[in-house]
Amino acid sequence: MINYKTIMKEAGLKFTRPRSLVLTALQKANEPLSIKEIYKRVPNRIDLASIYRTIHCFLELGIVREVPLGEGYQRYELVGEGKHYHYVLCVECGKLEDIDICLLEQVEKMTNYKILSHSMEFQGICHRCTG
Repeated sequence: MINYKTIMKEAGLKFTRPRSLVLTALQKANEPLSIKEIYKRVPNRIDLASIYRTIHCFLELGIVREVPLGEGYQRYELVGEGKHYHYVLCVECGKLEDIDICLLEQVEKMTNYKILSHSMEFQGICHRCTG
């Protein structure tokens, strides 16, 4: 299990209350969260500015990654802890599902590259919305 407190300490940062609350919200989430969704999970405990600063800090430390789903805003999820997901988003109803497919190894073999990072997300219309 990744010790995020140690990562912050080694970077010369304190494990503050806002950082703890944002980290807990991300750990409990079953999907990537937007800033507003994080805020809803920690209501009246910290302000939006603190959440933005914390997410920025986590991005710089490599604790979270942005999940671009083409919604006009970013979502965030924790990096590591064995989690590695790709997603499909319904552009009609907003349903988000993780998909169990990753082409990383195939791309490395095809290109002879050592891939350092990647992102694979899809947008479409779910079966309920196509009706």
